[in-house]
Amino acid sequence: MPINDDLIFNNFFNRCAMFWFFRKIRCFGLFCESQRLSLCAAWVFLGAILPVQAQPEQALGAWQLSTGWQDYREPQMNLKGPELGVHWQSQRLGPYTLEADAHLGLQNYSSVQSGRLNSVLNLDTHWRALRASTDQPQWQYGLTLHSHANFFRGTTSLGFGGYHRLSTQLWLPVRWHSASAQPWAVDAGWLLWGEHVSRLSQVNTNLQDVTNQQRKGAYLQISKKVKTDHGEMEPYARLAWVDDSDVRWVTVAPGVDRGDYEPRNNRLQVGLKWRIR
Repeated sequence: MPINDDLIFNNFFNRCAMFWFFRKIRCFGLFCESQRLSLCAAWVFLGAILPVQAQPEQALGAWQLSTGWQDYREPQMNLKGPELGVHWQSQRLGPYTLEADAHLGLQNYSSVQSGRLNSVLNLDTHWRALRASTDQPQWQYGLTLHSHANFFRGTTSLGFGGYHRLSTQLWLPVRWHSASAQPWAVDAGWLLWGEHVSRLSQVNTNLQDVTNQQRKGAYLQISKKVKTDHGEMEPYARLAWVDDSDVRWVTVAPGVDRGDYEPRNNRLQVGLKWRIR
């Protein structure tokens, strides 16, 4: 069987990039924080180093890798940094499509009130089930489950302690793609239900963890597939917005209650997916 030099180089580059990335994570001792985190990180790592030579119509689906940048903003804080991704899409299911995305990133935290903290581990996953319209096959609709895990531990530059921030969201997605060899795709979604958990007890055992409900949100994503001599590339840009959550009252001291909520936020993700021939 002939050897493809470009394929060997790309696979070698992918492995080196992932090795460096996870060495950085080990340096911060993050694998000791949570067994669940270790399993999630191992899953992303194994998926990324497997040969990405999937043919478009193979029975087990098509795989892609990605590299990108995420910028998450609330009125009083910001998290931003690079991320690596693994993506899977089912094949041969008739009008139905199953998709899964996982992004693992290292973000820098900044806030005027609480200071700065670098290399905060972030894990995002998206799980989609879509169905193509019978009359308009270029349109798809379905359900999407999103999860976000921000492992914010350590002490900021102003002496504030961090805590894990976890969210789970159910979205109603709609997708349109052009009918061409190198199609454009436009994805939009509306939030049906969301839950955000702040592990405040990790900062102080006297504090209670807070669970908030989120009800309003939307996202828009634009991408385009481009065929090259080295495989299929897919640049993308995605912007998501979620409104203020409900207010939960928690006891912060004997006889003292405080109303906590998750403020409105924007999440921008830009990057490049690729599938190697």
